[in-house]
Amino acid sequence: MIKYFKFDYGHTLGDGLQKVVLKTALKTFIGLAVILVLAFTAVSLGLPGHMATFFEKTGNYSFATGYASLAYTYSGEYGDLARCVDDSILSGDDANVVNFALRMIDAREFEEYCKTRDIKTSDVLGGNMSSLTDFSYKQYVMGNLACSQYALGRKTDALSTAEKAMKDFGFPRNNAYAMLSRRAFENGDADMKSTLAEKVGSLTVSDADEEAYRKTILELLKL
Repeated sequence: MIKYFKFDYGHTLGDGLQKVVLKTALKTFIGLAVILVLAFTAVSLGLPGHMATFFEKTGNYSFATGYASLAYTYSGEYGDLARCVDDSILSGDDANVVNFALRMIDAREFEEYCKTRDIKTSDVLGGNMSSLTDFSYKQYVMGNLACSQYALGRKTDALSTAEKAMKDFGFPRNNAYAMLSRRAFENGDADMKSTLAEKVGSLTVSDADEEAYRKTILELLKL
């Protein structure tokens, strides 16, 4: 017996056309994705400073630190190293803070750069910095370095860093010893508080405001 077979050519051709369209779309998508990845990589490697700015504006300081570090590798500029420190502090990455801040404070440009940053801060505040709003970039960097060393279990290094920060500095607001004291208080570290109280108490202050601030920190260390 002869059997007859019927073929639905329309259905078969329709499936084939649909597969061709899907494959074409998929290839186009993959091609665009590859182009975007290559473009992003080119921008990342070619303009790391701009990428750092982008991530700083979005609040992703961990990524910003990475790109700032790449920018510093390219330029060797001290300002780019300082940017690494700033972004590391804002990201809360203690290991990066220690890594970059140690390099920063060991460089000969450190003192002069800190003075320049203080002047810029004063300008932003309209020249109205007072004993209550004083900001020292040197104390900010070295205080955060000391706190990061302490967080990593390097207590001796932390104390040494704070001591260096306070050399010829009196006892200004938000100084390195004060920052480290607050961290020891938050951790309930009795031994560290005792050591800090001894060191803070032995410092020479320059005026009544500094003495009042020192007493505040000493009271904190007693709690």
